[in-house]
Amino acid sequence: MQKFNYHCHTSFKGIFDGRNTIDEMISGAEAKGLATVGISNHFVCHPSFASLPPASLMFFSDDALLISLFQECFAAIDEVAARHKIKVLKGLEVDFFPSSRWRKMFEKAVKILQPDYLIGATHFIRNVDESFLCNIYHLERLPSLISTEDKKELLRNYWQNVRLSAESGYFDFLAHPDYCCQFDLCTGEEWEETKMQVVEALASSHTACEINTGGLRRIGRPYPDWWLVKEMIDKKIPLLISDDAHFVKDIAFGFAEVENKLTEFNCQKRFSF
Repeated sequence: MQKFNYHCHTSFKGIFDGRNTIDEMISGAEAKGLATVGISNHFVCHPSFASLPPASLMFFSDDALLISLFQECFAAIDEVAARHKIKVLKGLEVDFFPSSRWRKMFEKAVKILQPDYLIGATHFIRNVDESFLCNIYHLERLPSLISTEDKKELLRNYWQNVRLSAESGYFDFLAHPDYCCQFDLCTGEEWEETKMQVVEALASSHTACEINTGGLRRIGRPYPDWWLVKEMIDKKIPLLISDDAHFVKDIAFGFAEVENKLTEFNCQKRFSF
């Protein structure tokens, strides 16, 4: 079984959405027999948040404040890691946006923070110019009179975002590409071609993809869906298992089940640092 996990979250300073401390998560990974754990809190920053209703403490419009927070967080991870035998890495789960203003901000942040690795993620639907952003968890905030076609356009932008994040070259691996499906969005056959475009983008950019067992907890199958996992294996896309743990109890959840599936699918190409 895979003995590492690069995708887990903490409650650092009550800002991030993990439910346990850095020490608790590292100790939990060590107790589960992992050899390496990566702490990868959410890096969510965009200028448009300054003019949108506040939705979460971890959504930043000021990149300097977020960089400062992560400098503190990384220092705390290093301090805790020094007390443990398990190897500890520092990562960022980054909400990607394609605009040049976002890219400029993000590239500056990475240069300053120098994380061990980067995970590409898409949790938002957006309009084309990124003046409107809505986290999928907060879809109830969408105007009640929004048309079906407008909603489809926002969802098409979601999938474009996932594809462009794969093509960007920024990320070591992509997180939960069909994450939106847990909200019963984009589940029909009409979206299959769009999802396959993401698979093609991963293959052409040589970007790895996680199999996120958070989906097993929530909807009974991982992100991405098993049929997409098979397509990725056919395209020789490197795969890894992630638990996306926000609680100690979720560390390494579902790893054995996914390992069995990967053996069944004859997966030969795995990702690790």
